[in-house]
Amino acid sequence: MTLLTGAEAQVDAVLAAFEPEGAAATEDLEARLEATRGWLEVFARKVADDTAQYTLGLMKSYYPEVDLEQVGDGLAPDTSDLAWSDYLTDAQPIAVRVAADLNL
Repeated sequence: MTLLTGAEAQVDAVLAAFEPEGAAATEDLEARLEATRGWLEVFARKVADDTAQYTLGLMKSYYPEVDLEQVGDGLAPDTSDLAWSDYLTDAQPIAVRVAADLNL
């Protein structure tokens, strides 16, 4: 077992918080960082999906007559950053109006 430097020990502690229980802690730091990046990507996607579902459910509860079929499929996974930015710019005023109606 090798001794970790101060910075490596701090990184090790952060990685340990995200690694699944029983993950091999004997791997080198670079391999652990790469694996953790993958786990965080999966986690972020799940949170985004859950947030979208919750938001649509909230929208439907306040506006039961709204047709959500148009947004049911979401954005295509290969949507470019520019297309996403354009979509966000177009949708932001609508989101602000909906939030104002909800008294958030």
